[in-house]
Amino acid sequence: MEKFSDQHIIDSIRRRDDVAFKYLQVKFQDSIRLMVSEMGGSPEDAKDVFSEGLIALICLVDREDFVLNCKLGTLVYALCKKTWKQHLEKQVAVRNYHVRKIDSSPDWDFTEETDQKLYQEIFWECFKQLEEVCQEILEGYLKEISPKEIAEKLGYSYGYIRKRKSMCHGFLLKMIESHPTYIKIKETELTLDIE
Repeated sequence: MEKFSDQHIIDSIRRRDDVAFKYLQVKFQDSIRLMVSEMGGSPEDAKDVFSEGLIALICLVDREDFVLNCKLGTLVYALCKKTWKQHLEKQVAVRNYHVRKIDSSPDWDFTEETDQKLYQEIFWECFKQLEEVCQEILEGYLKEISPKEIAEKLGYSYGYIRKRKSMCHGFLLKMIESHPTYIKIKETELTLDIE
């Protein structure tokens, strides 16, 4: 494969040139797969982490004040490692939540039920703001339809559906996390945890 300078790849990313993304995939995906597997992840996890890392890279590169002050490979690796660590932290948080839920008293918690309803409303509000193709892909996954069936139904390749699902999922999470109501709930939970 042809060798490109880091700046050439960054400029290509800004132009959304497929060559840049193929280059990044060939050059760095194996090291990300190794990192994820060494930290207990599967090959599927590694694909998702790599895709989310690329989304984070795109967001960084698109910023006007972005300056590459290390090797591009180091940046890609750092973004993917951060993504995987956040995923692991969420898994631990979910496990801890379930343990706390089992250990806690069975009393009915009005605030928890209210928060769950708000989370659902936020999810669907953000979901409806996604591009139609993202909605169709994610809806297929929510209904536990296989990626192959989703690809056939929408007329795309299996690889495209997997890659696009990861991107759409990333966009949805960013929208949810920046939603004003979601931020208020998280701030309230943080305040309660401190007390």
